[in-house]
Amino acid sequence: MTNFVNFEGGNYQMRRFLLLASALSVIFSLWNPGVSIAKENPASDFTLPDVNGKKISLSEFKGKVVILNFWATWCGPCRAEMPSLNKLYLEFKDKGLAVIAVSVDTSEKPVKSFIKKHNLSFPVLMDKNKAVSFDEYGVLGLPTTFIIYKNGFIAEKIIGEREWNSPRIKEKIIRLLRGGK
Repeated sequence: MTNFVNFEGGNYQMRRFLLLASALSVIFSLWNPGVSIAKENPASDFTLPDVNGKKISLSEFKGKVVILNFWATWCGPCRAEMPSLNKLYLEFKDKGLAVIAVSVDTSEKPVKSFIKKHNLSFPVLMDKNKAVSFDEYGVLGLPTTFIIYKNGFIAEKIIGEREWNSPRIKEKIIRLLRGGK
């Protein structure tokens, strides 16, 4: 019988697996930084609580371009990209961009602390049992981000850290907000 060690309320072996998967996705994205997987499938709707327990559904954002980011506070690349993601959101939120961050942390406490420290303005949802991130969206490494068209279909799956406030990404967001691909 395997003895599991709890680490901040979570399964140590699962954290090791996720850390390894995140490292591999970062290595892969550094090897081929332009990697993104185009998808033309509908984004699975879900409802998760935010860090304060309020239930939020993906379907509430239909009609907007959505950046759906799966992350964790213990993931270095995830933490590194959050400030630029927040800047992008603040620049385009009034033009139809929504950002939803889904944390796979097992406790709200470190997530709330991170949100406060970095003054994040977009909703941060909790997926403690990973039912949405791993089961619905097949996320194997963090960060993983899906860009979703206004019609609810997935435009792109991006694996690994990005500079979300870069001119290239801003151009893409502007194009998507105008209804292009």
